[in-house]
Amino acid sequence: MDKTFKKLSSANPKVILEGIKEIDSQIQTGVDPEDIPIVFDALTSLFYVDTFDRPELIAEVGFAQKTTARLGNVVIPLIIEKIHDTDIKAELLFAQTCGLMGEDAIEPLLKVFDQKHDSIDTAFALYAFGKIKSPEIQKALPTILKAIESPKKETEDTAVRALGKICESMDQNSLDENMKEKIASTLMSKCSHSNDVIRAKAIRGLGKFVRYGFSIDVQENEIRTYAENILGINEEDERDPAYLVRREAQEILDTIL
Repeated sequence: MDKTFKKLSSANPKVILEGIKEIDSQIQTGVDPEDIPIVFDALTSLFYVDTFDRPELIAEVGFAQKTTARLGNVVIPLIIEKIHDTDIKAELLFAQTCGLMGEDAIEPLLKVFDQKHDSIDTAFALYAFGKIKSPEIQKALPTILKAIESPKKETEDTAVRALGKICESMDQNSLDENMKEKIASTLMSKCSHSNDVIRAKAIRGLGKFVRYGFSIDVQENEIRTYAENILGINEEDERDPAYLVRREAQEILDTIL
């Protein structure tokens, strides 16, 4: 496949696309397991293309992501290795690629918490959970709730975000009332966090909790009160100093009212 790999280094988008299509076709007919690392390495080299400077390659990078996802969840350990020596943009593409794998990515990502102790690995897995659009993402819920209590800011921050994001995909009828209460109380506990971004993500998560039908009337009333306090609607409360947080609170009120 050397000739095919060479096409991926071309400056011509048409040639790059041709190379990706050849790899995609090979994946669909079957790739020797021993060749998966080199195929993965070739495809993900495109993740480092700055599509802001090279907008003509946006489609090709997207196709490379989809083709990488076709390799299956066997590449998730390779992704975990990659993120230690990557840039932010590529890391986001790696997480999106896990999302494209759907529920097949869940178990390998959960294993990161059993096998790894590096906060880079766990924060990546938490972020990737939020990219998976499948009701099966509920399997990650206990891990996410535990990660929110981490003393490491990066882990805590990403876990708060993930908790809100998975509300978009979980089936509300598959959770009992105790678990729904746990989600709501966990997010509300972060609404007074000292970090503006974490507060904003917690409020955003509560908004998703309501929007996707997980809340009951009592919870909605409590969440409304939190949002009103953040906005300083109640005279006895000072509004949150961060516009980012107030913006999310206003969106909740727009949703509930």
